[in-house]
Amino acid sequence: MTDNTEPCPSCGRPTPVGTRCVYCATVTDLDLKSLQLDYMKAAEGEESELPKQVIVVVQKTGQKVPLKNRKVKIGRDPSNQVVIPDDTFTSRHHAWISYEESDFWLEDLGSTNGTLLNGHPVVKRQVLSAGDKIRVGHTELTFEIEN
Repeated sequence: MTDNTEPCPSCGRPTPVGTRCVYCATVTDLDLKSLQLDYMKAAEGEESELPKQVIVVVQKTGQKVPLKNRKVKIGRDPSNQVVIPDDTFTSRHHAWISYEESDFWLEDLGSTNGTLLNGHPVVKRQVLSAGDKIRVGHTELTFEIEN
């Protein structure tokens, strides 16, 4: 029996021959363009309000980061709303949380080390619930909804 996989050219993960890596293919150029436009609107004062107060708690430090936009990036880069500066296993733009159709969603942005939701890899976007544990690199975050 032959192995019908090859390393992904972007991240090196084993990928079935002739297909795109499920980790790297989760974010399309259109999604990234949409995220950039959302940030530009927020910078112009057209911030889209969330219906509930939502925070992400960085477990190591106890830091509480309120989520203010409908799309929030998580990663090492200072341009992210949730910045994880000291974790080299976290990608510059690792994941995002979005609010769509009355639900909060978590999606990996093709990060090198992947994103975990309650200990399970995020291969496609997943619905978030209060108390969910998100792991990016070696950093654990807790997703909280305050009433």
